[in-house]
Amino acid sequence: MEIPDKLDPILTKLDDYRYFLLKGGRGGGKSQAIARLVLFLADKYSLRVVCGRETQNSISESVYSLMCDLIREYQLAFDIQASRITSQKTGATLNFRGFREQSRFNIQGLEGVDIVWIDESQALKKDTLDVLIPTIRKENAKIIFTMNPHVYNDPVIMMLGKRDDCLVLDINYDENPFCPQALIKEAMECRKLNEKDYEHIWLGKPLDQSEDSVFSLEEFENGRRHAHALAAGYGVRVAGFDIARYGDDKCAVVIFQQMGALHWEEIFSDEWDHKDLNYTTGRILMVTNQQNVDMAAIDEDGIGSGPLDTLTKGRSLEHFVGFRNPQIGYQENRSFANPRTINAYKMKDMLQAGHLNVRTQKIVDECLTIKYGFDHNQRRVLVSKDKMRKDGVKSPNLADASIMAVSLIGQVKQKQERQYETNTQRYSKEDNLFNLVGVR
Repeated sequence: MEIPDKLDPILTKLDDYRYFLLKGGRGGGKSQAIARLVLFLADKYSLRVVCGRETQNSISESVYSLMCDLIREYQLAFDIQASRITSQKTGATLNFRGFREQSRFNIQGLEGVDIVWIDESQALKKDTLDVLIPTIRKENAKIIFTMNPHVYNDPVIMMLGKRDDCLVLDINYDENPFCPQALIKEAMECRKLNEKDYEHIWLGKPLDQSEDSVFSLEEFENGRRHAHALAAGYGVRVAGFDIARYGDDKCAVVIFQQMGALHWEEIFSDEWDHKDLNYTTGRILMVTNQQNVDMAAIDEDGIGSGPLDTLTKGRSLEHFVGFRNPQIGYQENRSFANPRTINAYKMKDMLQAGHLNVRTQKIVDECLTIKYGFDHNQRRVLVSKDKMRKDGVKSPNLADASIMAVSLIGQVKQKQERQYETNTQRYSKEDNLFNLVGVR
């Protein structure tokens, strides 16, 4: 087998687990170990094996070449065909495929598979896992993941990392006695140039955020480190309500309380599935009353306008305002394309400054899924929820509710500052600043 001692449990504990997650940096021997294990088992048993990835444009992108090299090196009794490998002794078959093709799941024929091995598992999307895992139904089937972690909340790690039936093994190049000297030299050169890159690439340390992510885990940890007790004279509470529009969406609310002149803290969050507008309106009213909310922003795009109209026009409740997300003209804002993006980066600034403490981990996890791009004017714009859904990312309902709540914080601060101003004339242009952040 010639695998690192640290990976011996894939042999000695093979019968004890259904899932195996091997992760770490480059050169750890993860793919080599699983390729050898698969060939070893296929040489002894009549197995159906699928080696897959999230997407696979050609077989050259799979572990097919690695398998072929091992078969030739050790002169194993396997027939190498254009798209599959077959054992001459047992008839075991090894197939190679991408699990997602043209936005469709390619999982036909997986029900009777004995072993599924997914290499580069950090690229797997959550909805792929949601479909793939229940499809593998054979009683003693094994599902194996090998990966170099990308970010801390990679879907495979979040879904399987703490399951009792999953064996998790971490290994890096310095724990692999079979690591080639050429790779060790590359690792040392990388360390000289950039310690952070070295830790991520060669020691398997996940990134706080991907390149196109708005938020980082470090920012939320910074906000928690600077948490403040409630100071006398403060306590204003603002809420954001994200209203569900689609089948798997949930309505969500997040409430922030002002702890001091600059500091705010999340004190309440909740979600619900029921999308009936009368129920949602009642739920909004109940939460704001119970939590003593001073001002609440309701997602007014789509069906959210119904509850808002009922509360503001029907009940004349002035502490409810609408949050809209229209395109903003370039002359009005040359950095951000819409209110959702403006307020997401306002939230980011507060976290970096230690002025916002988000306590609920699910809000943090959702915020870390929010990514940005650029519009035709090269302004930052958040990836839409529709695009996230198509990419297999669940709708960030709590994160969006947080962004809407943050949109009210500037308004609270301006009201507090105005109480110390002399009674001078105010111009309408000043009030129109609220339009830029989506508050109607």
